[in-house]
Amino acid sequence: MATREANWDTPLDTGGEAFELLGNARKAWIYTYIRHHPATEIQEIVTTLDLPQRTVYDYVDGLEAAGFIEQSNDGRPAKYTAHEIDLQLVEGDAERRITPELVEAIARRTRDDDIDTYIDRHGLDGLAVALKYAREYVDGSVTHQIMAREQEISPLEAGVILDALRPVVEA
Repeated sequence: MATREANWDTPLDTGGEAFELLGNARKAWIYTYIRHHPATEIQEIVTTLDLPQRTVYDYVDGLEAAGFIEQSNDGRPAKYTAHEIDLQLVEGDAERRITPELVEAIARRTRDDDIDTYIDRHGLDGLAVALKYAREYVDGSVTHQIMAREQEISPLEAGVILDALRPVVEA
């Protein structure tokens, strides 16, 4: 299994504009919302995510400057569409992928205590590893006991994070 053989020694928690997105759950929610709702307007984001308008404008400007979203019309109100993110960070033998699923999992930390706790305990790298297991868990090729054994965590913690990540993987 590829998950077990991965080297996860280098943290995702540092460097670059993409990593700033990973460190800001509210910004990640905005990206995720736009990704799931193409051609969305700022006011829709403000209303749906219950965020201050100024915050949404600031985060949308940052996401657009970083190339994660773009304005999809020429008129007013502006409408935004997200680009698919698939970035790879390689340092020595360690390799990390930043995908929309990882961004969505990070976004969910603001509304899911299980994901928030898991990130606090295991960092973004731990979440990225759990997301790989969640994909295999959903397709039936791995169990929470296997994840627990391979990641040296309790079966309860493995089951909780896999269940919390299921909606991200199934989306």
